Amino acid sequence: MGISEMNIGVESSSSGETDHGVDAALVRKIDRRIVPILFSAYFLQFLDKVAVNYANVMGLQKDLHMQGQDFSWTATAFFIGYVVAEWPQGVLLQRFPVSQVLGYNIFLWGIILCCSAACRGTASIIAVRTLLGVCEAVIAPALIVITSRWYTKADAPLRYGIWYCGLGAGQIFGGLISFGAQHSSSTFAGWRVMFICIGTVNILVAMMVLIALPDGPERADFLNHDEKKSIQQRLEADGATAESDVRLHLLGELFLDPQIWLLVLLTLCITIPSGVITTFSAVLIHSFGFDSKQSALLNMPSGVVSIFATILSTWAIVKQAPRWLSVIGLLIPALIGGALLSFEGIGRPAGSLAGIYLVNFIVAPLAIIYNWVGANYNAQRVAASAVVSAAFGIANIIGPQTYQAKDAPEYLPAKITLMVVIASALPITLALRVLYGHRNRTRGTGGLEYRL
Repeated sequence: MGISEMNIGVESSSSGETDHGVDAALVRKIDRRIVPILFSAYFLQFLDKVAVNYANVMGLQKDLHMQGQDFSWTATAFFIGYVVAEWPQGVLLQRFPVSQVLGYNIFLWGIILCCSAACRGTASIIAVRTLLGVCEAVIAPALIVITSRWYTKADAPLRYGIWYCGLGAGQIFGGLISFGAQHSSSTFAGWRVMFICIGTVNILVAMMVLIALPDGPERADFLNHDEKKSIQQRLEADGATAESDVRLHLLGELFLDPQIWLLVLLTLCITIPSGVITTFSAVLIHSFGFDSKQSALLNMPSGVVSIFATILSTWAIVKQAPRWLSVIGLLIPALIGGALLSFEGIGRPAGSLAGIYLVNFIVAPLAIIYNWVGANYNAQRVAASAVVSAAFGIANIIGPQTYQAKDAPEYLPAKITLMVVIASALPITLALRVLYGHRNRTRGTGGLEYRL
């Protein structure tokens, strides 16, 4: 069987809008309701994460009397909560309506984020960030499940790419909010104003999710009976099945599958550097000699790069490029960025700044990993999503700890670590391609066709 017979891309038209002749108008109707909500949710959860990055250069460490590794532990605490809550959140997603679980979590993390403004010491901010991580652990599994419930495997890549662009949008708007908050005339510190503003927006979006996001096509009040039936038929024709409850034999199969471990390793190698950039990019820019306002503005192009990389890789997949090749294409500029960041030094800010921007190409492959999970798992989709999301959290625990206060202001060991893990992602991606290719060649009649 040749590569062309393996369907290494997506079985769709060049627009990615139709599958097996389904009316594109119905897909666009779904898009208008579902995609903006998913984008908003992902945008806000990343804005929450990046807020602490901007708060760091706005005086958070000074106001909370932090010393040594206190800020690194503040960043790490979020992901400890994230990892611990990943499995319970997965169980909630299987036991209750996904849209309701997502909406209530967004509401809770909005309140928690507002409470961040009241913190008076390191212990309180660490406690708040841990609770925030517990709530935000729901985001990736929920959005993967929702996308797979509405779109075929051919239509899904474009939608994954669109809502994942919320990450870059969060970087951009986080910079704007930080810049504006630093001009506040309030007696509150600027970073406290920022947390209240972002938390309030989260609460409002949570209400939108609870009211406007249906749990699936069968419960969608914006679709008529024929449209609901059409969606169900196209999903069944695509080989989609309902997610199963957690069962020991399914978990055993999942953990014995080399695919999940390769996806976990790839997630670790991609997320460690992206987590570092998310948490410390404003600090690094500040170390180049820029003040806090300039650092907020100069960090915004990182979001533009993230969006560009995500759109570029999504477009390539929609045009039937293999996913593994798109990942490789994103890793190369990220590796160049890591080299610039590591070896230019703070004495050459232009090169180091370019390095920070290029490293943000490493952010986009995570959308492709989510796509793989959604496309290559059916009954185990929720469990696989939770495992990959846990790997994401673990990587973000590791990443901030590579930045040791004793290494300031160069942080050279952390920068070299960043380069090494990006380079390690290359052979892991190739191993996934080999595994999927082998399975497609040897699969039996009616077996799952793996999307490469």
